[in-house]
Amino acid sequence: MTQPHEPFGPVDVLIAEDNESVRRGVRYLLEHQGYTCAEASDGLQAVDLALRRPPRCVILDLAMPGLDGFEVARQLRSDPRTRAVHIHCLTGMTGPDVRRQAVEAGCEGFLTKPVALEVLLEAVRGPGPLEVREFSGLTLAEAEGLLDWLENHGCTKTEVSMGSEGVTVRCLCPPGFQRSREG
Repeated sequence: MTQPHEPFGPVDVLIAEDNESVRRGVRYLLEHQGYTCAEASDGLQAVDLALRRPPRCVILDLAMPGLDGFEVARQLRSDPRTRAVHIHCLTGMTGPDVRRQAVEAGCEGFLTKPVALEVLLEAVRGPGPLEVREFSGLTLAEAEGLLDWLENHGCTKTEVSMGSEGVTVRCLCPPGFQRSREG
């Protein structure tokens, strides 16, 4: 079993695929679009990684060793830490029965191999582009609390700066992101 590729900090996309060249190729394409990716080469690694560092999106092969993609999706949907993660299967299997099983397991998207870059990016982006948000005039303690909260609500690429008017936090947030005290 190979060790999964796991970056430091928040994960945008977890790529769960047993074929190393497909997994690395998808990671290469997504990272060149600015996404932070983690890799898992089997279903057990995928569940473990996702529960430790919940991604915003999972690209999931359905035919993997350990746990198949259907079971990975079911486990991620049953855990409160990963229940809201966007799960898109990427598979060579086709047919209405496979699609039905994927939807029943919790996959919201069905991508077939080989997948076009535009289709992959549309699935990862979700319903719209990420939005830049800025929260300013914070104390250091408020900024620390906000950073944790943002990461737990799907925001990525957080930056912190100090200025004469306090601490400013900038990040990329999912479309429709709402926070009661936006600055």
